[in-house]
Amino acid sequence: MTVKRIVSFTQERANRLLRYVAITRAYRAGAPVQVIEDKYGCSRSTVLRYARLAELPKRPKHFDTDVRAAVIADYKAGKMSVAQIAAAHDVSQAYVSKTAREEGISRYAPRPKRKKGPRPAEAERGQKAEKTARL
Repeated sequence: MTVKRIVSFTQERANRLLRYVAITRAYRAGAPVQVIEDKYGCSRSTVLRYARLAELPKRPKHFDTDVRAAVIADYKAGKMSVAQIAAAHDVSQAYVSKTAREEGISRYAPRPKRKKGPRPAEAERGQKAEKTARL
């Protein structure tokens, strides 16, 4: 089966059924939606609409718990950068950072809190103001 690129409306209309079958097969096989879009020259909404029309199950929006646990373990170990963890588990860097933040994990030691009170520059200004007030 060959699916032709869309050139005109009449060609697209004649090619629609073949394209529908090819897109739904690719979606069912697990191909990423972006790859299907590029291969068949259609939009994301078309791919998802065809999948819905074919009554294919929706894909999960989250990763398996095994992937999440592995990302957390690597992040806690602190031996790899966020980019390396993301590449090792085939996830985005944002996912690694978000997961760590949700778990309350930080690689950095908490900053010591500054004591309340005037800052050194403010204290000097206060002393100068007192001297001028006395004069």
